[in-house]
Amino acid sequence: MPSPTITPYGAATQFLHSPVVFQATPTGSGINGTFYRLKVKLYTELVGYINAEFDFSIPIETKYVNGSLTAQNALFDISSALQAVAEKWQPDAPSTLPNSYPEVKYYMTAHEEWMVDGSILSSDAARFPASNRRTMYMGALTDRERLSGSRPTKYGRKPTSSREICFIGSRVIAPGPTSGAPSIIHCVAGEPADKEIFDTLNYYAINPPLDGYEIRFINSLGVHENVFVYGLPKKEAHITTEQYVIARQETLTQFSRGLSIKKNDYETWHLSSGPIDKDWASWYIHEFLMLRWIWIRINNQWIPCHVLPDETTLLNDRINPSRHEVQFKLQLDINGSPL
Repeated sequence: MPSPTITPYGAATQFLHSPVVFQATPTGSGINGTFYRLKVKLYTELVGYINAEFDFSIPIETKYVNGSLTAQNALFDISSALQAVAEKWQPDAPSTLPNSYPEVKYYMTAHEEWMVDGSILSSDAARFPASNRRTMYMGALTDRERLSGSRPTKYGRKPTSSREICFIGSRVIAPGPTSGAPSIIHCVAGEPADKEIFDTLNYYAINPPLDGYEIRFINSLGVHENVFVYGLPKKEAHITTEQYVIARQETLTQFSRGLSIKKNDYETWHLSSGPIDKDWASWYIHEFLMLRWIWIRINNQWIPCHVLPDETTLLNDRINPSRHEVQFKLQLDINGSPL
């Protein structure tokens, strides 16, 4: 018996957190059945971590076309299943760059199923891809990239409208093109503060300020990058306090008393991008403030943290023009002092 045909719908993507839509063209064998559906089995692997299988069905709609009952193509999206597998990945602190980045590989099989006179019938199964497996990466396309049909040319979205600040004596992680891995570039200590280095990579080296910090993160394309930020003269400590009363028999020398239990003494630091242009301000707001995996370097140790963006962040103000600067709060994911 013939099998349905499965093909990608729209522009194909290799990024996990973008829609991954397929179109199934049915054979039409079950148009007169009590029900008519497509049964899909998805086989996935987070390479080096886990394997997972997903089963789901999609109804096949029928309608009259030129007087004939015809089965319509069915669309389905597998991105949520692929993302569920990718969630099992937990990146380590970025003291060293990985040799390779995690991938999710998958293939699927699909067949039609319908009922006639109480009997369930099915077609032959189709497989996509026909051989091997398709590889997906941990990032996502932006809505603008999806609308325009463009694709990233490298595993990073930092703008090139102006040079990125690099503190001398630090290591710069520069994502390579889509066919290559990121590389580490060393800023040479002792270079003049105004000397431009790494011209092709758009970096500008300065002596590190008193409250300057290096932050490493997993960007929206699933690759390690870093950025240098400035500390503002404000840090906060948050302590959770729970109060109890210990009840006891009271006498002239024995009393009930209160007890305070304190925990979760984590710190929140106020940081700034420093003076930047409009393109960099947009990158900070739409990329950096939206990041999930972040580490900050404090006393040569990488401390996990997360960004707490304000509900509203000013991107541009043409009434009061000034140099752009993005300020944000960064909460450390450890209890106690990081110093």
